[in-house]
Amino acid sequence: MTGRTIVLLPNWLGDMVMAIPFLYSLRRSVSGELWFCGKQKAIHLYNGLNLFDRFLPLEGKEIWELLEVSFFLRKKDFELGIVLPHSFRSALTLFMGAVKERIGYEKNLRGILLSRRLKVETRVEPTVEHYLRIADFLGIKRMANAPFLAVTEDEERCFSDAYGEIVPPYCVFTVGAKYGPSKCWPEEYYAELADIIADEMGIQIYILPDGDEREKAERIKDMARKRDLIEIKYLNLRDLKVCISKASFLVSNDTGPRHIGSSLCVPTFVIAGPMDETYTRYPSSVTTVINSHVPCSPCNKKDCKRGQECMRKIEPKMVFEKIREFIGHGRSRPGCGSI
Repeated sequence: MTGRTIVLLPNWLGDMVMAIPFLYSLRRSVSGELWFCGKQKAIHLYNGLNLFDRFLPLEGKEIWELLEVSFFLRKKDFELGIVLPHSFRSALTLFMGAVKERIGYEKNLRGILLSRRLKVETRVEPTVEHYLRIADFLGIKRMANAPFLAVTEDEERCFSDAYGEIVPPYCVFTVGAKYGPSKCWPEEYYAELADIIADEMGIQIYILPDGDEREKAERIKDMARKRDLIEIKYLNLRDLKVCISKASFLVSNDTGPRHIGSSLCVPTFVIAGPMDETYTRYPSSVTTVINSHVPCSPCNKKDCKRGQECMRKIEPKMVFEKIREFIGHGRSRPGCGSI
């Protein structure tokens, strides 16, 4: 494809990662200039992959920002625009920006804003596949089937300068979930798992909370016996990526950082409960999804009215056994190429 192309990126961190196979395939098919538009943190996430030529930030949902971006697009004369989010607003941005050909899924009454539309599958499909179907629609060859990330030398250096005390071996916990509380493993379970890891493996445990998860992280540390082996670090996305890349393993709720771990070939243990696993399924030799399969799951609800039965049945000893089984078979840092 020639001419100037712009891609509106997903808003959720996990979706940004799961879009990589499509973005990589697109990059290798576009001979013209390729722009990405989305949250600024995507720059750090995709750094080292050479996926785009220019980046246009679009952070909030204010109408003035939408107008500003649309007017900018008009000046640049884009031939092709691809809308990865399903929102009406995202399609409107390209429509108002006079992007000649606008492609996306036909959802949320936005069909009139798109010049070419894909039908959404009635069945649940993996998010990676959902994005790759756009490549098929465009006649682009699929060049990857699972996400992958990179850590650059500059990112390594910046991390070492700022956090020289964080050295392997250690493991990482990511204990929140932007989607909602139903996805969060109980805090006392994280504390118990930390104690088991400290007793059995003797390695440092880093809890990496997001901005609104600080109190949760503090409570988990306070409940643990082995508090001297638990540290809480508040990292930006660039440093989070580097920190996870060096970890012996990652324990996470079913949320964005789990995909960072898997994409960096770090053994990743996902505490899954209410969500349909189909959404996040892709080939991975390092990902272990742990669930309890209670009768009411998957419900895909943000809040649980049944006492989080699906999460509480996943006990800390069960998770540690999965970790020990994986590490014990010499599979702690396998390759996981997806290209």
